[in-house]
Amino acid sequence: MPRSLQAWYSRDDLERLAASGNTVGGDVQLSKLARLEGLVHADRCSPVAITLAAEHAPDGRLLLRLALRGELVVTCQRCLEPLHWRVDECPEWLVVAAESDAARLNAEAQPLVLDDGRLGIEALLEDELIVALPMVPRHETIDDCGPLAQNLGDSLSDAALDRTVESRRI
Repeated sequence: MPRSLQAWYSRDDLERLAASGNTVGGDVQLSKLARLEGLVHADRCSPVAITLAAEHAPDGRLLLRLALRGELVVTCQRCLEPLHWRVDECPEWLVVAAESDAARLNAEAQPLVLDDGRLGIEALLEDELIVALPMVPRHETIDDCGPLAQNLGDSLSDAALDRTVESRRI
């Protein structure tokens, strides 16, 4: 059972977490994440479940994993109705002392520089949720859309949208 989340963790906290083999986790209300405002309907979203794990990579560096699972409610750009977007991500980072150290890493994990020697969970979660959002959210098919799109029929089909985008590139 994971321990409760804190707002932030020092490098020492993360080292202790790695040494213990434990995880920390909990549910985060999206209404607490200001940068998601306007991107999701936070009042309609259930909390996102997150689990933070730390371990030492074979070379001794600190490796962090943040598992996040939940369902975000965004606006379909085809019908302007709510669209439920499932998020199930588990990004990894290698903690580095400075940006200059990040350039020396291989592609095994993303580099993470702690802000003033601390890791802010909410900021990291917010970053990952923003990256997980679709660039143009829309239902899988027009049949899944609300009445606005269904009334417009073929003019909003995927093929029609692709032709419109292509014609604007010319």
